[in-house]
Formats: sequence, C-alpha cells, structure tokens
Amino acid sequence: MATKRRKEYLGLFSEKCITCKHLVEHAKVDNRECHFTQGNVQCPAVEVKIVFVGEALMYARKVLAARDKRHAKTEARLMEYIGAQSQAFRTKFYEYLERGGKID
Repeated sequence: MATKRRKEYLGLFSEKCITCKHLVEHAKVDNRECHFTQGNVQCPAVEVKIVFVGEALMYARKVLAARDKRHAKTEARLMEYIGAQSQAFRTKFYEYLERGGKID
C-alpha cells in the first residue's frame, strides 16, 4: 500500500505568474509590471524557477547508461545536447546524474 503524502500548496501572487517567463522555464509572457525588480515583494520569481525535469532525468539516465557501456561517443553527443540547454535544465540534469539517475 502506498504511503499517503501530505499535499503541499504553492502560493503564487497572481494567476499571471503561471504564464510568466521569470517564474516558469518555457513560459512566453514577460510580466515585468509585477516582477520583484518593480518592488513586488510577493513575486515568487525572486527565489524559485519552475523547470520541467522529465527530459533532464531521461538524459541523466542515458548518460549513465553510455558510461556503463563505455560508449564515449554516445556520451559526448548527449553532453553536447545538455550543454546547449538552459542553466536550469543543466542544474537539474547534474543533480540527477550525481544521484545515479534517481529522483530522490
């Protein structure tokens, strides 16, 4: 039987936050008027960035598999792709890589 987890709630200043590129990695809207640089102390982008991590986890596992098989060219090709991604993506990728491809 699965262990029941306590649900956590992420509080955002406004509905606009969820579409803001300052908060969400691939969002398109630039909500500067309510950004922390404009004095909004409730702006969540001051301390967090929402990043979609499924692809980073997948690539960490692919790199680990290539290393296990000693496929240097495959690892190099994968790492070239990783190098072209955002800083947030690379941060999550390396976290997963350091954990052996595990989430926790």
